[in-house]
Amino acid sequence: MELLYDPANLALVVGLALLALDIAVIGLSPLMFFALGALAASALLYLTGFRPSLIETAALAAALGLAIALIGKKPLQRFQNADVEEDQSSDLIGRELTTTHEVTKSGGTVHWSGVDWRARLAADAPADRLAPGVRARVTEIENLVLVLTPVSEKRS
Repeated sequence: MELLYDPANLALVVGLALLALDIAVIGLSPLMFFALGALAASALLYLTGFRPSLIETAALAAALGLAIALIGKKPLQRFQNADVEEDQSSDLIGRELTTTHEVTKSGGTVHWSGVDWRARLAADAPADRLAPGVRARVTEIENLVLVLTPVSEKRS
């Protein structure tokens, strides 16, 4: 147990434990950045021979973890989204329709195929509301609510 009194060893053990927890239980989460920060702190302490207090070691690991998070956030997001497939759970997704009532980001109604459907605009839609008579595409179905995005008209 005396081995863990060395800050470099402790940072190594904590880093490995956090990394194992993240990979085995959570699955590539922000906790990974803290694990990598602890591992980087351990490597730095081994290489330099510097042996700070445990509080200073924790601060070093946190600072390195933050730096790694700032550098690694975008690549991790790209990796996590690399094999995201388009939602095809309903044959309505991708279908274009014409709005029959006003639809906003908080809600609305469209009449399509003989049925009144609850609808709302997608959160990332370029408009805040669609007036009746506007073409829209169903991008997803969320709890029987059609999530719509306006279709841009190509003009010649």
